[in-house]
Amino acid sequence: MKKLVVFFPGAGYGMDCPLLYYADFLYETNGYERKVMDYQSIVMNPTLSVDEKKKQVREFVANQAKNILFETYGEVVFISKSVGTIEAGWLAEQLSVKVIQIFLTPVSETVPYFTLDNKIVIGTKDKAYEIVKTTCDEKHIAAVYIEDANHSLEIEGKPYESIDVLKRVLEFIEA
Repeated sequence: MKKLVVFFPGAGYGMDCPLLYYADFLYETNGYERKVMDYQSIVMNPTLSVDEKKKQVREFVANQAKNILFETYGEVVFISKSVGTIEAGWLAEQLSVKVIQIFLTPVSETVPYFTLDNKIVIGTKDKAYEIVKTTCDEKHIAAVYIEDANHSLEIEGKPYESIDVLKRVLEFIEA
């Protein structure tokens, strides 16, 4: 069975950052084909307004998705970080195949895309923590809440504890 994982990075949090780098390594090791929605040049463009960035990223994701034959895969996983969770949620709704969603530090705008089969990870010091936790508790969604972790799922001033967090996240999202 062919398996696919699609990554949706955050603004300034790309595939070279720990959560996505090691998630990619994990899924590659488990035999997944991998694709990245690389819209960093749009979200990091200081000349675009927030609304223009959102519009261009959505167009980019839609155009990239047209080139992927999702229906040929037995399993499709979306792993997204921060603002990438919005696009991953939106795209999954557009497709006619089942997508396993892994939302890493979702933003509040992602909450309407939460479903029972999602996996969600967020730190207790993330500004979206309260709404994410409340929604996950109400909908009985599998979630990991990392005590004292920020939006990057790091514990400030504690590198070794942050590495332990990374391992915990990888074990939770393992293919």
